[in-house]
Amino acid sequence: MGIVTLGALGARFVVPSPLWLDEALSVNIARLPLSSLAEALRHDGHPPLYYVLLHGWMTLFGTSDLAVRALSGVLSLLTLPLAFRAGRRVGGNHLGWMTVVVLGLSPYFLRFGSETRMYSLVILLVFAGYLLISESIDPDDPRGLTWLRGVGIAVVGAALLWTHYWAMWLVAAVGLLLAIRLALLRRRSGSWDRTTVGVLAAVAAGAATFVAWLPVLAYQARHTGTPWADPFEPAAMIVTSIQQFAGGPYSEPQVLLLLLIVLLMVGIMGRGVDDWRVDLDLRSRPDARVPALVLVTTMGVASVAGIVTRSAFAPRYAAIFFPFFVLLIALGLDHLRGRVVRTVVLGTFVLLSLVGLALTFRQMRTQAGDIGAAIRRANAAGAVVVTCPDQLGPSIRRTVPAGLEVTTYPRFGDPRYVDWVDYTERNRRNDPERFADELLKRAEGRTIFAVVNNGFLTLGNQCDAMVAALGRVRRAELIRDAAGDRYVEAMSLYILRP
Repeated sequence: MGIVTLGALGARFVVPSPLWLDEALSVNIARLPLSSLAEALRHDGHPPLYYVLLHGWMTLFGTSDLAVRALSGVLSLLTLPLAFRAGRRVGGNHLGWMTVVVLGLSPYFLRFGSETRMYSLVILLVFAGYLLISESIDPDDPRGLTWLRGVGIAVVGAALLWTHYWAMWLVAAVGLLLAIRLALLRRRSGSWDRTTVGVLAAVAAGAATFVAWLPVLAYQARHTGTPWADPFEPAAMIVTSIQQFAGGPYSEPQVLLLLLIVLLMVGIMGRGVDDWRVDLDLRSRPDARVPALVLVTTMGVASVAGIVTRSAFAPRYAAIFFPFFVLLIALGLDHLRGRVVRTVVLGTFVLLSLVGLALTFRQMRTQAGDIGAAIRRANAAGAVVVTCPDQLGPSIRRTVPAGLEVTTYPRFGDPRYVDWVDYTERNRRNDPERFADELLKRAEGRTIFAVVNNGFLTLGNQCDAMVAALGRVRRAELIRDAAGDRYVEAMSLYILRP
């Protein structure tokens, strides 16, 4: 099993897919001078810490697909010893190793350990924060809350907030649970528990550092938001998160999803009593209560915040509570007492996880590589490549032949970036025909390649309308169709010769 887990961990460094929109956009923003980062992120919608790390990483290792993804790969490998220690704290060495196996074989962990985004950093920080707080408030730990642990809690909390905005809901959940613990201890003893007060103060100190970024966050909240998706419902967050933990919305991972739900329930409430029987205690198992409470409270806070702000949800945001899910699944496996039952269930879990890993590894995140190859074969020197919408620009810009002009619909923008400021409102004012007329003037005497996808929100059928307007002057030949069954970020390619 160790060899299988190591193989799964190594796979994140050799995934075949080119960078998709979010990855390519991360690279392009992180390549900017650090002094320009805050202004660039005002138009993007994220806090800056990951981009600062990626900037330094690329300075050392370059900007190839392998190089930029390797940062997330290294961060995910560094998470493993933290996962082992977290599991060991909950249930001893055996649970520590079980936690490593569950995490190492996770398709979700592979996906974001091989993606040039901040989610592997989020997972690492969550494990680190869990360890620091649990060790500080553990009455059996002789050191308790030391000044070093207090600083660590503040630093990790601050780093989470400066990495991803959904960390606000985790920090709020932890603060709420600590406040409840403090009130219960005071009721029991009649005095304030100094350790809990100290941990709560450290969490608050870390959160206070984020005040400096609040003006940018306020601007992003007013002007960028999440125009690429509809507001989420809490039930959808739960279902899609577990679905992605299992490997995605495909038939084979759905079987793993069912097993994960069973193991989750056993992890929270189960107790193996003999070789063939597991009893469920609706009051929950003592060893599962802390991770279960943090998981449920974080999802509850996130749900309330999502309803109030009408924001969108993507399963990648679930990275903030994924570590607690991993701990509970490991507990579910560990609570099985019978050798035969444990062997069968663990073997089934490993087999289904490997299927999910294989699907995740083979998944082509973008069709940009296929489109770039088709443009290269067309051998149209001096051609103009236009992407519609601009969200296809960052990934296409990395795959088209050097020397070709790449521009974007609807504003002839820099293909390396997407300006999300007032995106929905601006797209209502787009004029595909006027854009086509201007593009024909700019590309006079040159071949035009149009890379399009009408599946993006806020744009309707504007891309098809643009191609139709170009086709009234030049013949539009479809040379690559959008293969949505093979690519997550699918796109079509038209060639319009002069």
